[in-house]
Amino acid sequence: MNDNNYFTGSDKFKFRCHARLACFNSCCRDISIFLTPYDMWRLKNKLKITSQAFLQQYTQVLETGAQSFPVVMIKMGLDNEKKCPFITGQGCSVYHARPWSCRMAPVDIVGDNQYRFCFDSVYCHGLNESQEWTVSEWADNQEVDLASALEEKFKQIPVNFKFTGLKTLDRHIKNMFLMACYDLDQFKIYIFKSSFLQEFDISPATTVKIKNDDLALMKFGFEWLLNKMDVGKSIKIRDEVKAMKGEK
Repeated sequence: MNDNNYFTGSDKFKFRCHARLACFNSCCRDISIFLTPYDMWRLKNKLKITSQAFLQQYTQVLETGAQSFPVVMIKMGLDNEKKCPFITGQGCSVYHARPWSCRMAPVDIVGDNQYRFCFDSVYCHGLNESQEWTVSEWADNQEVDLASALEEKFKQIPVNFKFTGLKTLDRHIKNMFLMACYDLDQFKIYIFKSSFLQEFDISPATTVKIKNDDLALMKFGFEWLLNKMDVGKSIKIRDEVKAMKGEK
């Protein structure tokens, strides 16, 4: 590892986190934890709540970049400690469903085969432990798929998404992104309680698959956003769903 704490996948780094460290749980306070759709799906299933309930209770949406693209983050506590809502005195209450970034910590990906630490060893005492890892060894230990096709497809959306420059239409497009990626329960209603299947000419085989498999639905949502979403059609279907619910 070089002196500026940047390293490659083949370099060894030292890390071990455990409850005897003075800093235990400190990294779960006042921190930005971005959620991928797969992260949120795992968490809402762990908590046995709907995607909409999870979004309302545990997340906030920020808009970043020149196009103000929406990103979903865990909402920290409002007290001075600003704790993650899932942290307890014994550690993470959703440990086996914790987000990708929490699994990879203290490793942060900064480029192709380029990594660095999220924390300084002055604050993260786990970096002063003796156990050694490579990035792939650490990822395997934390059950992270560094080459996940699902995550790679999701990453393409902010890069390739097209906006109109018109505020009202762009707000609708952002809402479509948030629904198709993060609110799968609402996305199912949007697809199956409207003319969506006909408007977008979805095959019977795909219809059956996305109706019964949430991960297939998530992948379908990514593909739809990237390749098939039509603003006019999507607004028509949105209005159909609102009318069905008695909303204006």
